[in-house]
Parts: sequence; structure tokens; C-alpha cells
Amino acid sequence: MSNTHFPITPMAGVKFDTPTDTAQFALGTICQGSDGTEWVYVQAGAALVLGDCVGITEDFVATGLTLTTANDADRLGFAQVAFSSGQYGWVALRGSNIKCRVKASCAADAQLWTTASAGVLDDATAANAEKVDGIVMVAANGAATAAVECKASWPHLRES
Repeated sequence: MSNTHFPITPMAGVKFDTPTDTAQFALGTICQGSDGTEWVYVQAGAALVLGDCVGITEDFVATGLTLTTANDADRLGFAQVAFSSGQYGWVALRGSNIKCRVKASCAADAQLWTTASAGVLDDATAANAEKVDGIVMVAANGAATAAVECKASWPHLRES
């Protein structure tokens, strides 16, 4: 597992770090986790990697957020493990010690924006980018796109 989150809601079989090929819970099921995290059970609409910022539709299908897919997102979450397209699993909605993929040289505590790269946020804006409020990077990112530690508090999109 990429982090130390574990479920605190008493539900049998919850494993935040194990996507499956068949549904184990109803899509949209919510589970509370350690570090003040909250998770939602989704189906991956495309392959996801650790830290992807995902747009979640009203049908609880998660895809990597981009400039163009942002309008379809009902809510935002963060993949804390890799998913193959079509797999089922848990994505983090909020809490501490959450991984979020950001572009190179992204500054800590900066406003984050959607990008053309699926699942990747940045502190620099681009044409048609939307602000992502409610997510804060704990430390600056280095020289390459990476999944970095963040704190999320009900992240959402806000048109610029």
C-alpha cells in the first residue's frame, strides 16, 4: 500500500489498497478512514495511477481529471493506488496524508489548477483551466511530475 490509511467505519472487507475486477460494494458507498480521510467506492472509467486527481460522475465512475473532463465531474477524489480501466475500488475524498499528482516544480500551499494531463494538477494556469479548491500540497514538488503529500478538505472545482 502506498500510504498507511485504514478503514475505521465498521464494514467487513474494506481494503483501500486493493482494486478488484468485480464490485464488492455498491458504487457510491462511503467509508471513513484514518487521518480524517473519507473514501468513496467507484469504478475506474480509465486506467488510474497513484495520486491521480479524479473526476467522479453521478454514477460513481472515476476518470483522471483534465481541462476537458472537468465539466463532467460531480465531485473530486484522489486515487491512492493504481486501477486498471473498469476495476472497482476506493478513492479518497478528503483527509491528511493523501497523495496527489502535480507537475514539476509545483509550489507548496499554492492554488492548484486542472491541466491537459489526465489526473495531474499544477500551480500554473492554462487556457480553459479551472481552479481546484480544497487541496493543499504539504511540500513543493521536485523536477518531475509526481504524487506528493497533500491535505484535502472537500476539494471542488471553481471556474476562474
